[in-house]
Amino acid sequence: MDLRVDTVAPGWSRTFPVPPSKSMHQRALALGALARGPATLVFADDARPPGEDVQRCAAAFARLGTWQGDALGSSKASLTLDLGESGTALRFAVALAALRPVGARTLVRARPVLLRRPHGPLLRALGALGGSLKRRSSGAIRVVAGGLRHGGRVTIDMRRSSQYASALALIAPRLGGLTLDLRGASTSRAYLDLTLAMLREAQVPVEAGATRVVIGAADPIAPTLRVEADASAAACWWTAATLTGGRAFVQGLDAAGPQADLAILPILESYGARVERDAGWISVQGPSRLAAGGTHDLTANPDLIFLVGALGACAPGMTRIGGVAHTRAKESDRVAVLAAGLAALGVPVTVGPDHALAIEGGSPRGGLVRVAGDHRAAFGFGVLGLAVPGIALRGAAAASKSQPGFLADLAALGREGSDSQV
Repeated sequence: MDLRVDTVAPGWSRTFPVPPSKSMHQRALALGALARGPATLVFADDARPPGEDVQRCAAAFARLGTWQGDALGSSKASLTLDLGESGTALRFAVALAALRPVGARTLVRARPVLLRRPHGPLLRALGALGGSLKRRSSGAIRVVAGGLRHGGRVTIDMRRSSQYASALALIAPRLGGLTLDLRGASTSRAYLDLTLAMLREAQVPVEAGATRVVIGAADPIAPTLRVEADASAAACWWTAATLTGGRAFVQGLDAAGPQADLAILPILESYGARVERDAGWISVQGPSRLAAGGTHDLTANPDLIFLVGALGACAPGMTRIGGVAHTRAKESDRVAVLAAGLAALGVPVTVGPDHALAIEGGSPRGGLVRVAGDHRAAFGFGVLGLAVPGIALRGAAAASKSQPGFLADLAALGREGSDSQV
């Protein structure tokens, strides 16, 4: 059934609990598996339960085991890990599986939409280090542990994703150190920087430059790892406040922290929002009227594409969104899904040869939007529905992938205070 979103009147004010940062949580789980001794993860006091991506990641890494002196886990039994639609967890799991005891076989599989996504740069890099990996016709990846060189240098292609480099960086301390030569125009570099920051927190030596990262040999120490509130989830409610003239508070976040999607804050300010940053919390007060559209490069922050698209739909004038070519191989073709959704709401939009979007905003209308199984699309069009009467979402349940409480919070903001079906 389709979910109709109820609009909200200006002047509202609310504190939103959100899940722990998905990006930080998955990296913390990997470090916890590789570290000396048990790791304790510390979350914000009001943190919501994690979404499906993190749950699958935690289950998979638990099956791989913890570091046993010279390998990850002690069993050589064959394992099959199913990572659902979590690209980050799949790529991390492939790298971790290569550290199991020599000869241990691991089949890393996922839903077809994820298996179709590109994983070659990681497989080639691990192969160059001596790993044994094979991609099946289904897209699932077979990893046979053993053979990885201790210490070395590898080139990694950064044009499509930073996750390949992050996966290698996480296992580097257990390989006697590793030098990563980064090639191509980096996308989502902020996520690699987050990985490196968490490695440093685990007392791993790291030197990072624009085109080269050096991770030293180390016995990672991660007794306590703090996982902030999820900036991607918080960005939904900050954007909702900006679109509707409300005020959204989120606790458990450091405005100067390493999460990439904190980049939404200056974007919201450019549309007239007032942002308050304090120790441990951030609030956004929406304007009485949105400022004119601007130009945004999301190369480093691709998960913001639908939220910026929602701003562009309502802001007067032209909004341009660039640096999003790599989003065409995410959970959906995000450029196409955003363009189609906006068109369904009467918003003129064009896609250029460089995949950039030009959105002529100011007068969206209601309509049915298909979110194409993409949680980010559900978030973007969901918060847009708080400002534009008559928007309905087909496939809104996709939001649970990373933010299980999103639809309930969306409904609570509506004038009727409850979901309505059409």
